[in-house]
Amino acid sequence: MAENWVIPCNVKFFDLPNHFKHKTTVVWRNAFAIRKGDIAYIYISSPYCEIRYKCLVINDQIDDMLLQANPYAIPAKRSNTNPSKTLRYIEMEYVCEYPEGTFTLEKLREHGLGQVQIQARTDRRLQAYLNTIELQLEENGGIL
Repeated sequence: MAENWVIPCNVKFFDLPNHFKHKTTVVWRNAFAIRKGDIAYIYISSPYCEIRYKCLVINDQIDDMLLQANPYAIPAKRSNTNPSKTLRYIEMEYVCEYPEGTFTLEKLREHGLGQVQIQARTDRRLQAYLNTIELQLEENGGIL
C-alpha cells in the first residue's frame, strides 16, 4: 500500500521551483522508507513556507549513473566512490504544483503537521485535509 510523505526542501541548497521549470523528475535523498509508488508532498522552505509540489516516487533503486547525472543530490561529504551504496535515494516525478498559499505552514500545522525539517509520513488528519483541498482544487481547475 502506498504511503504519503511530506518532504522538506531548503531552496538555499536546491532551487526545486526552478528545477521543475526544466525537468519533470528529481533525485532525492531517502532518509526513511519511501518506496516506489509513494506520494511525496514537497514542502518548500523560506521564503515560501508551504507545500508547493506533489510528486510520485517512480524509482527507489537509484544507481550511481543516475546519481552522478544529478549532482545536487550527492552530499558534499562522500566516504567512497559509490554514494548510492551508502546512502539511499529515490527518483520522483512531478505530478502537480499547488497555487501559492494553498498549503501554508500555518494551515498545515492547524491540521496536524509537526516538524518540517525531516521527511515524515502524513497522518490521517493531515492527509484528509490535503485530500479535501486537492479535490476542491481539481473541481475548480486550480491545480497547475
